[in-house]
Parts: sequence; C-alpha cells; structure tokens
Amino acid sequence: MVIGVVTWYHNNFFVKEPTRNWELERHSFLNRLYRGTNKDCIEQLRLSKNAFFNLCRILQEKGGLVRTRNVPTTEAVAMFLHILTHNLKYRVVQFSYCRSKETISRQFNDVLRAVMKVSKDYLNFQPCTLEGAEANKWRWFERCIEVLDRTHIPVTVSPDERPRYRNRKGDVLPGWEGSTGDSRVLRDALRCQNKLEIPTSKYFLVDAGYTNGPGFLAPYRGTRYHLKEWIGNTPQSYKELFNLRHASARNVIERSVGILKKRWSILRTPSFFDIKTQIRIINACFVLHNFIRDEQQIDQLLEVQDLEFLSVVDEEFVHQSREGVQNNVIDDITTIQTTEEWTRFRDTLAMNIFANYQVRRNFA
Repeated sequence: MVIGVVTWYHNNFFVKEPTRNWELERHSFLNRLYRGTNKDCIEQLRLSKNAFFNLCRILQEKGGLVRTRNVPTTEAVAMFLHILTHNLKYRVVQFSYCRSKETISRQFNDVLRAVMKVSKDYLNFQPCTLEGAEANKWRWFERCIEVLDRTHIPVTVSPDERPRYRNRKGDVLPGWEGSTGDSRVLRDALRCQNKLEIPTSKYFLVDAGYTNGPGFLAPYRGTRYHLKEWIGNTPQSYKELFNLRHASARNVIERSVGILKKRWSILRTPSFFDIKTQIRIINACFVLHNFIRDEQQIDQLLEVQDLEFLSVVDEEFVHQSREGVQNNVIDDITTIQTTEEWTRFRDTLAMNIFANYQVRRNFA
C-alpha cells in the first residue's frame, strides 16, 4: 500500500514531460526553411529564397496581406506554400509550425485571398520573343495567340454533390453536372461575362478533340499526330507534316501543365478543403506557376527545378501517348462549327508547309 502511494506521488509530481519552448522550435524550423539553403527552400516551398521573399513583398504591397500580432507574413506564406507543395493536412502543418489548426486555417485563407487579389497580374496574355528552335517551331503559326488544352484535377466534394460533379471520365469537374462534356465548358467560356475572346484573324491551336473551325486550328483526324508516333517515321503527305508541326507547337502547353502538377502536389490528389476553396486553390497554383516563370528570368535555380520536373513529365507523356493511341482516345468537342473558308485556310497552310519542306529536302 505504501509503495503504491509513493509510486503514484513520484509519477505525478516528480516525473514530468520536459518543458518545450514552442517559440524557439518554430523559429528554428522557419530559419531552416527559408533562411537556410536554397536547395531546402526549393524542395519544401518550390521557391528559391529570393523568389520567396519577393512573393511575400508582392502579397503585402498588392495583395493586402498583413501580419497578425503573432504570425509574420513570411510564416503565413510559408504555411500556404507548404500545403500546396505537399498537399499537407493541417495536423501535419501543426506539428512543424507549432501553431493551432485554427491559426493555420486562418492564415492559409488570408494568403489565398491575397494571391487571388494579384492574380490579374499573372493570368493574362504575355508578349514574348522567340529565338532559335522555338522560333522555327512557331513560324508557321504566326496568327496563333495561344494553345488551348484541357486537364482534369481531382477534388473532394460532399456525398450529396458527387453525382452532379462526376463526369464521364470518372474525374471531378467543378461546377458542372454529370452529363457535362467539354463542349459545354467551351461554350460557357465563349459566352460568360469574362468570356474567352479571339481577335479577328487570330486562332488557338487545339487538339483533335475539337472541331476545326474559325478561331480554333485543329489537326487532321485519322492521321498520325502524337510526337512519339513520329519516331523512325517521316511525313509522307501535307496532312502528316501539318500534324507533326501542329503537335510540336501544342506540346508546349502539355508540358507546362505537366510541370504545374509536378510542382503542386495538391493538384494531383483530392484535398480536404470545401469545393469553393479547392477551385480557388487551383487558380492560385496557376498564379504561382506564372510568378515562378517570371522569377526564372533572374533565378537560375528555378530554371534547374523546371528542367528536373520536365524530364519526369516527358517520360510520362511517352506512356500516355502510347496508351491514348492504343485506346483511340478522342474526346469530341462540337461547340465550334466548321466552315468551308476555315477548312480551305487549314489546307492551304498545310500545303504551304509541305511545299517548303519538299524544297528544303531537295536542297539538302
């Protein structure tokens, strides 16, 4: 009896958990995160140290992000990027940052709102000057203003909402009913308030799923198209050569989207946020992606990061293109109406490309 009392007294009053200095632990973690090596900062936050502090400054000056009494803006932005980069749950972030889940949630949403406020500076058409191989790739598509492509990003919705969000591919398509096809999405993009506008005489490069019509230049169907199909083969007709040139140009957007998903893990797997927040997160990832592209002009470390992502993306495309060819996967989009004039435009362009190709081969 006496031994039991002594043991209880000892365990309750003498044996205690060591006292932890949460502020010191947090400070040490953050110093290693964005004041340590560039390698660690890029791996954890997808930004070099210089780019990270530039982003914090922009979100403060233009996005209206302000520090709270206990949380500086650098820590809030780091939390935000950490979650997007690795698709972390709040309880995981809580362990590293020594903050309550309520604080993490509040800071995450504050940064998300700030990113949305600066989005107009990064989601728009940007003039560019092409040189060398890139210029040669686009020389036949001088009137092209952009490449149009589709991608599917998995999200989490409530059980009641799943039937109206699930599309025929089995992925989740925010905001549309189950029968919605890509035609309806494009139709809405062409008719909504902030509609997709196509200047006169200009066009988008689109894949074979789209109808070849005014403003949307598609490849010839039933003709070899994907780049991997051309290994060991040479074009034998104007349609084949046009498709090869078209695929080489369109490959830009496919690789860019691939890098985007590699950079932000939250785009590859469903997250725990509500659907409205998830849609805003997707937009934020595009904003951050373009911010990084701008920063690459003065930050070679970010360029190295993109090259590493790109090598993985290209390997995956090899598998995907073979799979698509074997399964004959084509997703028709009929919103665009073809015209004889536009058909003649494509044929004329294709024949000019082929004629130039034959002349160069004869002189080679």
